[in-house]
Amino acid sequence: MKTIKWLSFALIYMLTLTGCGGDDSGETPPTVPQISITDVQALDTATSTEITVTLSATSTQTVSVSYATAEGTATDPEDFVAQTGTLDFNVGETSKTILIALTDGRDSSIPKAFTINLSNPVNATLLDAQANVSLLDPVHSAMFNSPAYTASWGSRSVFSNAVACASCHAGTSTVMNYNSKDVSPVTEWKHATMAHSLNDPIFNAFVEEEAHIFPDKKVFIEDTCMRCHAPMAYTHAHDNIELLTADPTGLAPDGGYPFAQAMIDPHAREGVACTACHQVQPDNLGNLASMSGHYKIKSEAENGAVDPAIFGPYSSPIGQAMQNQTQYTPQQAEHISISAMCASCHNLYTPTLDLNGDPVMIGGTVLAQFPEQTPYWEWLNSRYPTDGKNCQTCHMAEPAPGYTTPITTRPTNAQDRPNATDTINNKVFSAHEFVGANTYLLTLLKTYNDELGIADKTTSQGFDTKIAESRTLLASAANLSIVSTSIIGNTLRVPVKIVNNAGHKLPASFPSRRVWIHLTVTDNNGTTLFESGALDANGRIAKDTNFTANKCLEIHKEVGFDSITDGCYEPHHDVISNPSQVAIYEGVLGDVNQDITHVLLHARQYIKDNRIPPQGWTLAGQHTNPADPAIKDDGIVGLANADINFAPGADAGGSDGSDTVTYEVDITGGTPPYTINAELILQTVKPSFVLAMHADDPDHGIEGDSFVRRLKYMYTETPPIAETLTTANTTTP
Repeated sequence: MKTIKWLSFALIYMLTLTGCGGDDSGETPPTVPQISITDVQALDTATSTEITVTLSATSTQTVSVSYATAEGTATDPEDFVAQTGTLDFNVGETSKTILIALTDGRDSSIPKAFTINLSNPVNATLLDAQANVSLLDPVHSAMFNSPAYTASWGSRSVFSNAVACASCHAGTSTVMNYNSKDVSPVTEWKHATMAHSLNDPIFNAFVEEEAHIFPDKKVFIEDTCMRCHAPMAYTHAHDNIELLTADPTGLAPDGGYPFAQAMIDPHAREGVACTACHQVQPDNLGNLASMSGHYKIKSEAENGAVDPAIFGPYSSPIGQAMQNQTQYTPQQAEHISISAMCASCHNLYTPTLDLNGDPVMIGGTVLAQFPEQTPYWEWLNSRYPTDGKNCQTCHMAEPAPGYTTPITTRPTNAQDRPNATDTINNKVFSAHEFVGANTYLLTLLKTYNDELGIADKTTSQGFDTKIAESRTLLASAANLSIVSTSIIGNTLRVPVKIVNNAGHKLPASFPSRRVWIHLTVTDNNGTTLFESGALDANGRIAKDTNFTANKCLEIHKEVGFDSITDGCYEPHHDVISNPSQVAIYEGVLGDVNQDITHVLLHARQYIKDNRIPPQGWTLAGQHTNPADPAIKDDGIVGLANADINFAPGADAGGSDGSDTVTYEVDITGGTPPYTINAELILQTVKPSFVLAMHADDPDHGIEGDSFVRRLKYMYTETPPIAETLTTANTTTP
């Protein structure tokens, strides 16, 4: 029996197979599709369950397959109603569902399972012929609510809640208002991902998964993650070590701040808030010593009798109102406005552990460090520092060029900022929008605000606004063009060029992200002659069926496993001649054996990284890994290295930030002219990263509520949004 995949996803796999042998007529034999059936979980209260059966490609013939349930620990009729039948796929159909009735009131005190088996395929072959149907008990059912917390939590040592800041820094009709929109820091922040860095259900699941895989290092893992996702509570706990939990490994010598504690501490749940960022000291910013969450915030003891400083960008701040209302004194500081400030958490290295969970040492003495995300290095190795553009330019943009406003409602006669002195020093009013690419996370926060414990602190409208702001930013992230077309014989050549306009790689940061081209060619009759990279309603491209196969997601790979030949990720393409090929831009993690992995702490290096570098990026300017000089942390890995159309100019004065991929389309039988449509699509959480998690395993997983199980439920009910960044189209003569 195959390994249970635990989720039912409608995955449409549209791989076009190349025929072998045949007659000498010159005609291509018809594609013979493969049939797959997906595993599924049913909650303890479910009275039915749907199982999806898919074809790997459309067929020109009717396809049929028989199915039958088979008892396991779940039996008929005590737990489910036995069923047999036949599914018929009409021409053009690729997905069917089987609805199985579950016995209402069944004994759900323990997990049970039964199977559905496929047989007797007609005009197709069986690829995956058995589905496991898991009937969960109450303990293993998916949804639960994160603890509630109060936003008015007061102060914890040098930290105060955002409510205190809002008493002076909230917008009115005349203060911090632009076109009738409140652009004050707290208002803009409260629906941004920064405010929900700990409420983030995707992050919650990853922390649980990594700690589940490495239980002996649980304290260290959770403590490390809390540095950047709960910085106020993390710093407060480490300044008061009696609040820490002892680490049996000694990796966290003073002990660690536990994830479970963070989820009930309000100063943790408030995420990355005002008094975290605005107290970060300038020490080592921009250097490795401050990255991976090693920012410096002074403790009460270090401040002594002096009020903690709140750093801001403007000269000669008015301090009396802040001192009257809070424990802080405002202070002008240059470092609050520089990219190196962001790098303290957004340039992130993780230690590498081998498949036994032991640290990987370079040269026997230096712990291997994996560059999980390095947007700061990418920005530094680009044209944008010279152009005067930093992280804040895009992610905290001023409402309009030259916008000025009082930044506080007290005193009532506060002057506009930036003033003339500020402007001379290149200071602007930076709206605390904190916009980025992750509209899917914002959608989850909006959809499940009650379950995530934030319903009383946020609104649907607030998240809708933040999603719209994010999409405005994404609309400028890239350009897409069809450079020229030509027809040679029966082949239409279509070069498609992407230009990265971002100040970092495209896509950037966490390696669950991917960008790809969806291209279609239709003839004058409206017949689709070619389509690559189509997206279904569940947020999948066809090849996700391969990418999410058990052999690709397993931690310990079988003997003879090969990530490419086993189809676990898509290689880089310079030329695409088959619709099953897709131009995907992504980072793919490799373990110590250079096999694909989705376990962050198993990552040793990228085995593919064709994320498009920013304009001005050079080979000479790459950043060498701090532990392994053979690795370039902002480098390119895999076939893209040998592609002369990828990041041209990188070996000289600087890349133009582009890649050109050429599609070769067989137009035999088509009627000209031909219409070509291309779109560039971004997805921040690809399916393999979710399905690779196993902490929800009913037999070996987390007892009780599981963040992994909850995320998988959300991922099914609210499929991963894919954003269209830009489009291009043309028609041949």
